Amino acid sequence: MLVIRFRRTGKKGQPYFRIVVTDQRKSVYSQYIEMVGNYDPRTKALTLNKESILAWLAKGAQPSNTVAKLLKKEGLEHKSIVVKKYRKISKKELEKQKAADAEEKVKEQAEKEAAKEAFEAQVEAEKAENPAVDPLQEAASESIEETKADEAEKIEEKAEKQAEAETEESK
Repeated sequence: MLVIRFRRTGKKGQPYFRIVVTDQRKSVYSQYIEMVGNYDPRTKALTLNKESILAWLAKGAQPSNTVAKLLKKEGLEHKSIVVKKYRKISKKELEKQKAADAEEKVKEQAEKEAAKEAFEAQVEAEKAENPAVDPLQEAASESIEETKADEAEKIEEKAEKQAEAETEESK
């Protein structure tokens, strides 16, 4: 991605910046594509090639926050020129924010627990209203009853055969 950013030049303690178009991944001191302006922070002198800057913005280049501030100050208008505002947060505000987040987490947890309990109560109520008749369970219980009945018949038959055998022996 292309960016429009500062490239520092000048002596030690005497900064001077070139405003350049370059690839975002490259080092600040690597080769740049085009120089589109200069800025001297000591004298606040700014020179811009506005036509070239607008052309690069139209191609998709994004200005750094500092360059965006300077472009806004010079009156350039483009949708890519967005100035981000950063604000320090005091310790008190940070503590309030953390406390609010903790309260929100507690409320969410309580809501989840309440929803879970309500769901469980609903399931229990449905079970009490409609005793669930599982077809597999019903078939299994019928099969068990048939097996018991068959076993009982076999036992009765054996008992009858033994009784007949005893009566024949006693004759």
